[in-house]
Amino acid sequence: MSSGFGLPPAPEEFELTVIGPGYGESVVVHLGRGAWMIVDSCVDSGGAPHPLRYLEDLGIEPAESVRFVVATHWHDDHIRGMAQVVTRCLRARFCCSGALARREFLVAVGKSEERPRSRVSSGLRELHGVFSQLSEKPTWALADRLVHRSSDSEVWALSPDDLVFKRFLDSLAGLLPDRGAPKRRIPDLSPNEVSVVLWVRSAGGVALLGADLERAGWQRTLGRGTRPEGLASAFKVPHHGAETAHEPGVWKQMLTPSPVAVLTPWTRGGRRLPGRADLSRILSETPHAYATAPPGRVRRGKQQRQVARTLRETGAEVRRDGQRFGAVRLRKSLDDAGEWSIETLGTAVRLGAGRPA
Repeated sequence: MSSGFGLPPAPEEFELTVIGPGYGESVVVHLGRGAWMIVDSCVDSGGAPHPLRYLEDLGIEPAESVRFVVATHWHDDHIRGMAQVVTRCLRARFCCSGALARREFLVAVGKSEERPRSRVSSGLRELHGVFSQLSEKPTWALADRLVHRSSDSEVWALSPDDLVFKRFLDSLAGLLPDRGAPKRRIPDLSPNEVSVVLWVRSAGGVALLGADLERAGWQRTLGRGTRPEGLASAFKVPHHGAETAHEPGVWKQMLTPSPVAVLTPWTRGGRRLPGRADLSRILSETPHAYATAPPGRVRRGKQQRQVARTLRETGAEVRRDGQRFGAVRLRKSLDDAGEWSIETLGTAVRLGAGRPA
């Protein structure tokens, strides 16, 4: 990551920065008065967490200033480097989905370290690294629960809800093999279903961080009468803009007209998000849409990391490639309901503009 990101926000400023290096995403939030929150983690080609690098380049010491860390779910592109983040952020409370509080799941996470690495989700390994170093229980996120409060802001979890929680518990029955049974890969537990959506509110406005929650989860959120009141003017678009995570009611009932929307592109194999239809749909909802990299030109960094690792083993010096960093930064006064100040950093672009904003 390159330096030169300017000055940190003033104590009275609300900042929301969405980071996406090409494969993975993280959100860094200034809650006011020097208190920061990190939501999810992704790493650079050297394995360093991007959210920590971003704060350091602003002159912020994560160990002192980060007060709250959230893992929305355990998909690789949201949790890489999270154990490092938790280790570094000494004053921060850790929060994750309440569904993971079950003993069966925690046992499965511990057991994951005993299995061949090729058969275990790297996301579960990362969670094991987080849980093994926590000195106190996590803050468990469940629908419509206040999970963090600072002097200037509140953070609410909007998911997972009771229905998803029960479904997740039912899936745990097949998580571990019976005694004497052959080892097998831990099955997919639909982490998108139990992902944590956050409602971040200050006197200056509200931001909605959509994680990877898909349509059914949004529909249940809209149907509850217990979620926080108000409309969000900033939206971290869920699941990289995928159609499966789009619910029109969210735009009509939870967001202001033409909000600032930010997404992180994603690619794996021949599949890429967002597609052309996804971009058209998002731009039909708001002209203020941004991405951390040009959609369709994002490449995973796995091959790059393998090359870098091989070079290091030979004794060669490997430097970070700052051009692979992209971020969209939103700032506004905590006590001002006016417009967001928007900056695109690195590879980030404004969608529909044909060029960086």
